[in-house]
Amino acid sequence: ERWFRFVAALIRNRLSKMLTVQAQTQRKRPATEAPVSIAEHLKKFRASVASLPSSSTWRTKRGRSDSSSSADTRKIVGTSTNLEKPYRRTSFAVEPSQVRSRPTCVRAFLHLKRKWVSAQDYKYVGEQFKSLRQDIRVQGIEDKLAVDIYEANARICLEVGDFSEFNQCQSQLKDLYLLNPNSGNLGEFWCYRILYGTAIRDISTVLAEQVAAHMGTKKSNVKEMYPMVQLAIDIAYAARSRNYVRFFSLMKCCTRHGSLILSQLKWELRFEALKSIVKAFTPGKYPIAEMVRILGFSSNLSGVRWLKQSGAEFDDTFILCQKCTALRPPRVRQRKDVDKGVTHGSLM
Repeated sequence: ERWFRFVAALIRNRLSKMLTVQAQTQRKRPATEAPVSIAEHLKKFRASVASLPSSSTWRTKRGRSDSSSSADTRKIVGTSTNLEKPYRRTSFAVEPSQVRSRPTCVRAFLHLKRKWVSAQDYKYVGEQFKSLRQDIRVQGIEDKLAVDIYEANARICLEVGDFSEFNQCQSQLKDLYLLNPNSGNLGEFWCYRILYGTAIRDISTVLAEQVAAHMGTKKSNVKEMYPMVQLAIDIAYAARSRNYVRFFSLMKCCTRHGSLILSQLKWELRFEALKSIVKAFTPGKYPIAEMVRILGFSSNLSGVRWLKQSGAEFDDTFILCQKCTALRPPRVRQRKDVDKGVTHGSLM
């Protein structure tokens, strides 16, 4: 009983101290503002709405801005006959004398194609193509000539690995194909758009193009009408599901330019496949010849060289899975045109 009284007194003492501290804290705290009523909120809202310009004034200003902008972006007709012209970024209206005429653009396009075949100087050809694209854009040329120019420029960009310029070309081609639906290479560059989205892991673009393919044609006829598009869709699905065997099997059916788009993704998937093989077959062995076949190497020598760069342990015939404890992704060197001074970047 004495112990019980002692504990009860201790609890009362602690409670009284807590109540005292709480009361002092409340006295020191500043008084809060009274909540704003709904009527006051409505009053402020009406005042803000009343300060806006009237509908007639807004329409007048909008009409003036639209007319002025249309005047600024009015199409011009070039008069220049210069075959070559350096590219200059402009933020103002250009003079017709500074823009090549349509016949001159045709001759310049043929000249650039001959230059690329003979010299393959990308620094020069790339700048001239940008200048040529600028000339046809300011003149509003959106027919077969524009399609041919953008297609040729896109292929050259893929050959040298300039994916940023390629992306600009293929984005413009998507709009040009809507105006020229009978273009012969529509399926080819549709395929390249899907492969590019796969390479940069842009799943939304890949799915949008896949839906467009099946909505534009019957699902059973996609392969017949656009076989390259169906191939690109299958490659995208194999890459997304990490089906390495099917990915490299389908990649052999790709065009040369399509394989160039997938060049970087190819090396990443090979390394992921190697890790999966080592994990699945440890502590056993895996034949090097089988690895070379399913991962799409051109020869046993190139496969063995890649295994050595990846830190894998192997003998003359087999990969020693249990000893592959220090795997590392091999460094893929960036391509450089030393003579031309052009360094090509990466997709990622």
